[in-house]
Amino acid sequence: MGSKIHLLNNYYPWSEIRFNGFEFFLKGNVFLNDRFIYPEKLAELIYPLIRSEDGSQETELAEFVERLKGEFAIVVDAGDRIFCAVDKLRSIPLFYSLEEDDFLLSDTACFLKDKCNSRLNEKNAAEFMVAGYVTGEETLFDGIKQVKNGEFLIYQKKDKLLKTSSYFRFLHGIYFDTSELQLLEMLDHAFVNAFSRLIESTVNKGKKLVVPLSGGLDSRIIIGMLKRLGVNDVICISYGRKGNRESLISKKVSEALGYKWLFVEYTARKWYECYNSKEADQFQNMAGNLSSLPHMQDFLALRELKIQGKLSDNSVFVPGHSGDMLAGSHIPRNYLDNSRKYDLAVLLDDSLRKHYNLWKWPQGSELEHIFKEKIKKCASGLEIADNNSCANAIEFLDFNERQAKFIINSVRVYEFFDYEWRIPLWDAELIYFFLKVPLKYRISQHIYKKYARDLLFSGELSVLNEIDCTTDMLDLRPLDERSKYEKLQYYRTFIHSYYDEKIDNPVWGRYFENPMISRLQIKVTRYENKTIEEYPLLKNILEYRNEKMYPLSINGLGALIFLARNIT
Repeated sequence: MGSKIHLLNNYYPWSEIRFNGFEFFLKGNVFLNDRFIYPEKLAELIYPLIRSEDGSQETELAEFVERLKGEFAIVVDAGDRIFCAVDKLRSIPLFYSLEEDDFLLSDTACFLKDKCNSRLNEKNAAEFMVAGYVTGEETLFDGIKQVKNGEFLIYQKKDKLLKTSSYFRFLHGIYFDTSELQLLEMLDHAFVNAFSRLIESTVNKGKKLVVPLSGGLDSRIIIGMLKRLGVNDVICISYGRKGNRESLISKKVSEALGYKWLFVEYTARKWYECYNSKEADQFQNMAGNLSSLPHMQDFLALRELKIQGKLSDNSVFVPGHSGDMLAGSHIPRNYLDNSRKYDLAVLLDDSLRKHYNLWKWPQGSELEHIFKEKIKKCASGLEIADNNSCANAIEFLDFNERQAKFIINSVRVYEFFDYEWRIPLWDAELIYFFLKVPLKYRISQHIYKKYARDLLFSGELSVLNEIDCTTDMLDLRPLDERSKYEKLQYYRTFIHSYYDEKIDNPVWGRYFENPMISRLQIKVTRYENKTIEEYPLLKNILEYRNEKMYPLSINGLGALIFLARNIT
């Protein structure tokens, strides 16, 4: 078989370029020194670095790739070697296998599984079932690896040597020693630059922006920045149960800025028919790639808008991933207290609680040992001695695993329906800014919320402060320091959101033709899956749920069904 490249995902086409005998495959949108770089120019720039034979090759490659901004994947067949790299987010995933003399590189993990006749790794499957992704370089199947975010790979064909190298790590440090006002001004500068790059690669090239607008802060910042920078032709979309609070807020925000607003009503019947279609099966295979839970939430909306022809073919989706996490929302609030003990045990417990929760599983069991060992491996080399270093480790794991493999991977749904996408809130300049923001400004997204409330949403955009928001942004004080009325407003938001998501969520129609009745029945009955029960670790998770009668979660059930479809 030898060494081969198989790029089979045509939903988001690769640019193929031949340059001086090398074959380049490029996908995405790249900026270098704040200038948009076309694929031909990128191939020309990276060519001498890959061709180099001296010992500085890897260092120069790492320095060059780190300087690139944007979303991208690069694959090069250089004759005697193969090179590939993904961006800092792994927004365009790549996979590989190496068995004896055969090296295969692909953007389609299922292709590698079929070629290599790989076996299911049950420990990885258990992790997937409770987290929604497989950590590190592994996938659900032995021998199939994924190129991690911020990483490049070189395979020497003659010597059959494979080496992966990290060119970027999401680590905080060398914190800004400046005032809050100066931080806000620096953040504003980074935002303007990030959105200027977005506009350069889309609007200035005749493309139309579509923003999935929720009731929260991230997507509101996106349309606020677009309006501020003079982009007036934007479509905002929302979806869900008719009259749901997120959509009502979304409509008000869109209308306040004069943007077109489209709504797709979700019903259980629509979801049942859609989810059980051949098209949905194809999407899940394409998006899951044996490593990530496919993000189905937007699927029905995109499908309906596509069928109805309400979006132009040159539309580019701009989702709000994941300004809140970058700004510090996933750091436990009690990390402000540096008098308590911080060590590896704290990191493990907090990470398990936050990320390994799609299914309840027995504490103190073999499963806990497996999951903790996986977290330890991902956090290897990180020193945890105080609140700063523990928060650093929490966000390092979150960025590399949940964000890269689950949240960012949700953009596959746009590709499936032939649309481009951009994720400006993960722009490299914003990343590097927040990596230097002190902990006290990141906990509870302090500087991020303050920026939106006091700086961005001011002047002509002050109306965005007047419209309700599902993100608690208008009061930066801790809840226990607020008045009874302020607490009531906070809990009102929480109760509305809880009802929309947990009680009357039509998305349950994916799995049940009559979701309300079926969910009530499941609360007092066993949930079974014969395929899953063949594997002891997976059966243990399912049996524990059946014994305790814990409620099922939408993503938990989705993970189980995805496993059942792919492990045979």
